[in-house]
Amino acid sequence: MKSRSLILTAMLTALPSVLLAQQNIQKAFDALLNENIVEIKTQHTLERDPETGKKKAQMDIYDFEVANPTGISRIKDIQRAFDKDKEDAYELRSGDHAGNDYHRLAVGDGKSYSVAIGRIKGSNYIYALFLDKDDSEKIYRYAYALEWVEKDKKTQVRLAITYATTLQYRNSKRQTRTFIVNGEKVRVDGNSFSNSFSLGNGFPFGNSSVFDSDSTLFNHERSSEGWLSEFNTYKRLYQNNPDGAAANYYATYIYKLCKKADCLEDGEKQLVATEIKRLKAKTKDEFIQQLFDMSIERLKK
Repeated sequence: MKSRSLILTAMLTALPSVLLAQQNIQKAFDALLNENIVEIKTQHTLERDPETGKKKAQMDIYDFEVANPTGISRIKDIQRAFDKDKEDAYELRSGDHAGNDYHRLAVGDGKSYSVAIGRIKGSNYIYALFLDKDDSEKIYRYAYALEWVEKDKKTQVRLAITYATTLQYRNSKRQTRTFIVNGEKVRVDGNSFSNSFSLGNGFPFGNSSVFDSDSTLFNHERSSEGWLSEFNTYKRLYQNNPDGAAANYYATYIYKLCKKADCLEDGEKQLVATEIKRLKAKTKDEFIQQLFDMSIERLKK
């Protein structure tokens, strides 16, 4: 068993001295961290602008187990605290699942660090995002997250606090890239693809991500929700430019998805087939039309 006072003091020092919008959550976090808990792992990051001293990034992660009744009641207090502070949050999400899908909370500019929430199998989670009231430009936000699961008469807990630019701000700073595909220039949003969704060596989109942190589920082992989210992403990309040089790649990837649609229920497959028929109607390219026909046939298997 370890005392948490030293690490807790460091965490509070990193937070602004003014009253936080998320004051109930912060107090509930502090109360739990002051309990006798079995530490598993902690991670901390704090970055400031060397010239202005303004905070640019923060990450505080606490992974531990709680066995005593008081500590377990503190977890319930945190859940209630999220409800008390929800009116000041601009985003609040909660859920429970088997650990296949999870969220990521950005740290700083979101390019180097993020914190996974909802990845523990069988866990429940809740997180909320709050604008930094000291930031007049409304660029930065705080994220508070709780994840917990009961195991062998103990409760495994993850508490996390991150400081980062908002998703809206990061989206506004996206850069487009230009590629030559079949002799034509294709301009693509630099954040629209990821290695996990690679379209092959002929279409190298680097290390950018199709999903942004803070608001989107990430798929670890493909579930129906993850499959549908991925399909919807490529559907939108295709719809944005159905006659462009990259349309063939989007259609090909949709076909690839349909070849591995075992996770979908019959109703979900029917929904996807209907959407693919709409995509087919947007093109006169016979090859793409055939790809969509084959995609629909794959969904029937």
